[in-house]
Amino acid sequence: MIKKAVLLLLLFPGLTLAQQITQETYQARNETDLVEFEFVLPAKAYDFRTSDLMVKWHVVMFDLLEQSTGYTPNVAARTLAYVNLAAYESMLPGHPEYQSLSGQIQEYERPEEYNIDSLYFSDAVAVNNAVFSMVDKLFPTAPYIWMEKVWTLRDSIDTILEADLDEVTFQKSRNYGLAVADLIYEYSKSDGGHQSYIRSYDMNYRLPACEACFEIHRSADVENTGPLHPQWLNNRTFVGSNNTDFGIKPKVQFSKYPGSPFYKMAMEVYEESKTVNPGNKKYIIANFWDDASGFTYTAPGHSAALLTMVLRNSAVSLERSAELYCRLGLAVNDAVICAWKGKYKHNLIRPVAYINRYIDSAWEPKLLTPPFPEFPSGHSVQSAAMAKVLSETIGYEVPITDYSKFWVGEPRKFKSFWEAANETSISRLYGGIHYRDALDQGQDMGKLVGDNILKLKFKND
Repeated sequence: MIKKAVLLLLLFPGLTLAQQITQETYQARNETDLVEFEFVLPAKAYDFRTSDLMVKWHVVMFDLLEQSTGYTPNVAARTLAYVNLAAYESMLPGHPEYQSLSGQIQEYERPEEYNIDSLYFSDAVAVNNAVFSMVDKLFPTAPYIWMEKVWTLRDSIDTILEADLDEVTFQKSRNYGLAVADLIYEYSKSDGGHQSYIRSYDMNYRLPACEACFEIHRSADVENTGPLHPQWLNNRTFVGSNNTDFGIKPKVQFSKYPGSPFYKMAMEVYEESKTVNPGNKKYIIANFWDDASGFTYTAPGHSAALLTMVLRNSAVSLERSAELYCRLGLAVNDAVICAWKGKYKHNLIRPVAYINRYIDSAWEPKLLTPPFPEFPSGHSVQSAAMAKVLSETIGYEVPITDYSKFWVGEPRKFKSFWEAANETSISRLYGGIHYRDALDQGQDMGKLVGDNILKLKFKND
């Protein structure tokens, strides 16, 4: 089968240098069949009774997000959120200090019969099977070879855990995890994003037309036949107070006239692009955070990867990791919905269209311009939500070595989640696909989303 990256190069040999490098490294990476970032890290002996269980499953899910058709940033955020919600809810019988999110997140009610006692119960077995079942349900387009790995991972972990348990405990815990997955999957069906991997682009949606309006400008995307997920703004957020754009709107009024604030903002993108050249720091940053679907695990996946790499190096209890991944998943899912509310409300023109029309008709951004409106920056919203939640729950000074884009260069090192989020945001200016206003206000939006997620009570008082 011809890889999509190779097909792009054959059909569109005129891709920019940045685009060619990204696609070529993706091709080389697939030829080696080394698809987990783990292969560049020291070997690790996993203890599946700890956070290692969640880490291992996320490593597999990152590969699924890359390899499966239809896993846009929106779909990735939604998928990770529901998988981790199921993981969290499935471990509760073994940890009475924690409480269900039933009644706290929108339209989720946990039936009384799920409140079983802890007698003959293994949280690890329950979580392992809940995650497996959710992955099996939420990745129907995954290549068969990858689903074989999913089933093998579940079975191998079950075998390890079963060795130390009696048969009643193992079966009860296994069945409980599967039952919780069924409950969460049914809950997911009513949020507006069910089976959204089937069709990413809406051919029937008509974008508004005006001088300040967004227009699709992505000739190198063979899949693009319309705007990406224009109805995503109507999806159910987990937290009701996140069902808003928070009144955040562009601070700079559109103008095509030289000397105007908007023109100057576009000129910043234009002039900045001249300083982004192969091999320099800005170029590396732009490519490192180019989390496009199809050859990466997307921006939401990248945010989850930051937590995964922290926990891989410093294991915590299984229940603590289930809480952390669940909070993060809910935050990033809601952040994407909030960002989409702003994008399709304001429908702001992208830099490439503005600059080509009013500044330089031959200019090209360093990164491909995504097929959805400019304001706010989705990368900025979701990464700020990530940083807010993880900084408050883990710490504001947590060192991270990010190996998630190992095929484009050296790992990036950060002193904190906020340092990573800030670099995520500015990378979109370096790439030529966002104005600074969308970055700054996008981060403001993400912080508000994170604040609301932090109000959820995971532990009993």
